[in-house]
Amino acid sequence: MRSDDLKEEVHVNQMSRGKRLALIAVAVFCLLIFTVTGPMADVLTRAFAGKPPVYGTLELPSGPAEITAEEYQRAARQKERGERMMQQVFYTDNSRESILAYATLMKLADELKIEVGPEQLRSLLGAFAAQGEQAYMNFYKSFGLRTAQQFESEVKNFLRISAVVDLLSVSAAPREQDIMDEWASMFEEMNVEYVVFHPNQFIEEAANIAYEEQEINDFYDEGLTPIQRSELEVEQAVSFDVISVDSESMNSELLQSWFTAEEPSEEALDGFYASNKYLLYMREDLGKDDNDGLEPILTREELGGRVRNDYHMHQAVTQLAFDLASSEDPEAYALEKGAKYSKYEDMITLSELNDLPEIGGVQLRRLFQGDEGSWMQTPIQMTDRVLLMRPLEKRDRVLPALEEIRDDVVDFWRESQQATLAMEAAESFIANLPKSSDYVEGDPVSVASEAFQTAASSANLAVEQMGWVARTVRIAVDPFWPSEADVLRGLRSQIGVQLDDLVDGQVIGPNDFADNGIAVAHLISRRDANRDSVYPAEYNRAKLIATQKAYSAFQTDGISYEGLANLYQLRKTEAE
Repeated sequence: MRSDDLKEEVHVNQMSRGKRLALIAVAVFCLLIFTVTGPMADVLTRAFAGKPPVYGTLELPSGPAEITAEEYQRAARQKERGERMMQQVFYTDNSRESILAYATLMKLADELKIEVGPEQLRSLLGAFAAQGEQAYMNFYKSFGLRTAQQFESEVKNFLRISAVVDLLSVSAAPREQDIMDEWASMFEEMNVEYVVFHPNQFIEEAANIAYEEQEINDFYDEGLTPIQRSELEVEQAVSFDVISVDSESMNSELLQSWFTAEEPSEEALDGFYASNKYLLYMREDLGKDDNDGLEPILTREELGGRVRNDYHMHQAVTQLAFDLASSEDPEAYALEKGAKYSKYEDMITLSELNDLPEIGGVQLRRLFQGDEGSWMQTPIQMTDRVLLMRPLEKRDRVLPALEEIRDDVVDFWRESQQATLAMEAAESFIANLPKSSDYVEGDPVSVASEAFQTAASSANLAVEQMGWVARTVRIAVDPFWPSEADVLRGLRSQIGVQLDDLVDGQVIGPNDFADNGIAVAHLISRRDANRDSVYPAEYNRAKLIATQKAYSAFQTDGISYEGLANLYQLRKTEAE
């Protein structure tokens, strides 16, 4: 071999720098695969395989499908944002199962080719957009979105999920049997008897109860009811002075010397009329035959020039008030201007203000909103005059000292003892009812009707009968109960609500119906409602409740991970 050939061969086999680096990388990689952990090897394996991790599998109508890691993460983001933006929660947690279920709904939306049109989006977001561009921007940025397009895209995504849920929920419509079962449960019938312990049965006993002074003191501080306190409190009152302008004053030369009535615009008169019509321009003697069918407020046409005159009167008083605050002698100031001055030095109670001669009216209640010693800034418009008022001294509504009303407080205390004695008697009545051999202390008492009636007779109590009645009000078939039958109606409501948790023969109570007494009831028995007498309104109500229950059950089970696993063979994989 020639030397030139040898040189050629050596040159061809010489390793380049790039090849040397590649070989080193392969060596390092070979070293790693013998030292990495199992999870690292899985990651490397998937990376070299070029296929994204799979978090779940399912069977869609079109065939098998997978939920990849990317789809899983997107479902988690859309679920969180949708719940915050739309205030509607399909899944109450963020577990892997819930996110897989949400991702399944997303795939179903794609499968069904559900789209959200611009009109649907506009109707939903119109209220937000109407608040202005800046408010709209602040709203979507609060969810971490940069543009309105991103926000509206998220809303569309959520609406697509809602549409899928609505489509799936069609299967949740209640069957006719479900509706009738709901109706029968609502109107299950019960037979109840009861006795009442009236507080007024214990008047003499309460009158003989000895008491300590501390008991009365404590009752005065904490035991009086709001109604009792109201009866004992001294009414709020006020003393004040007032400057007024009426029609007579308006026609005087003295007032006209400083006030010139300018012709108001129709807009000003309309505004004045609208502001004062409920106080000044109500029609009198409403309900009489000659007023039958008329509006309660007099119209501008009916009032004629009265609105203009009242407006001028108000303007005159407003002008008069400008220099009043700085006047040291308001009486002299009023006389100088041709107005009238009056002073009410004695305290006048709130209820008396309405009947004061000449100036009385509900508007005078505003005196309690003013500051003592200061003229109120806003004039008070009356039907025939305008007032400027100044509270001189105000007295708040207050409960007198115990020493001043002690006898009344003691009377109220004895009334409270009557109610206490009635409750104690009711509790004693229940405690003395016969108990079964297996009775456990603290359990409800159950007796036969004969035993209940015998115990009532021994206590000189009349047993009242509710008779067979539905647990829920049935307007068409309910018995007529007089207006004073508050205990009867109250027991029907209370026992009706509890009926599912009661047993036949159970004693219920004591039930406190305040002044109407303390009732102890006895559930004799119950029976199914008669399904041959179902009224349309009752049926519709039962259908609504049955539908709500069915949809609630669907929300819990139908679109849950387990529900979708049954429908679409949804399965989670081992991928994390």
